[in-house]
Amino acid sequence: MNSGNFVSRNHSKGINAFHLEWCPKYRYEVLGGGWLRQVLTQSLVETAKQYGIQIFAMEIAANHLHMFVNLPPTLSVSSALNLFKGRSSKAIFAACPSFRHTYHKGHFWSRGSFYRSVSNVGAETIYRYITEHREKELSESIELAGSTFDQMSLVPFM
Repeated sequence: MNSGNFVSRNHSKGINAFHLEWCPKYRYEVLGGGWLRQVLTQSLVETAKQYGIQIFAMEIAANHLHMFVNLPPTLSVSSALNLFKGRSSKAIFAACPSFRHTYHKGHFWSRGSFYRSVSNVGAETIYRYITEHREKELSESIELAGSTFDQMSLVPFM
C-alpha cells in the first residue's frame, strides 16, 4: 500500500485501513469447502461494494478468515465487522440450511474478532512528525509573543 491509496472526500483525505480477523463459532473447520468459500467470498465482496469498503486482500482459512480493508470515514470498525459477519452469516445459512442444526440460534460466527489499524507509515514516523510539529509551533509562538510584547511597550512613545 502506498500513498496513492488515499481516499479523497469533499473535506478530507486519508487511509482508514484495518486488518480484520474472525472465526466460526466453536472454531469448526467449515470454511475449507469450495462452495462455502465461494458463498462467503461473494457475500463479503457484495457487502464491501454496497458500503464503500475497499478490500485490499482477503484470505479464507479452514477455521478463520483475514481481511485487509479500507473503511470509509463514516463507518466504524465495529460496524464494519457487524456488517461483514451478519450479512455473510445470513448468506451461509441461506446456502446451507442444515447449518442451523450445528449453529443454534443463527449464530455462525463467534462473538470475538481481531482488528488492527494499518498504514503505510509507521508509529515512529507519526510520533516524530507530531513532536517536531509541536516544537515548530512552540518556537513560532515564542517569536510571536516577543513581537507582540514589543508592540505593547510604551517606550517608543516616551
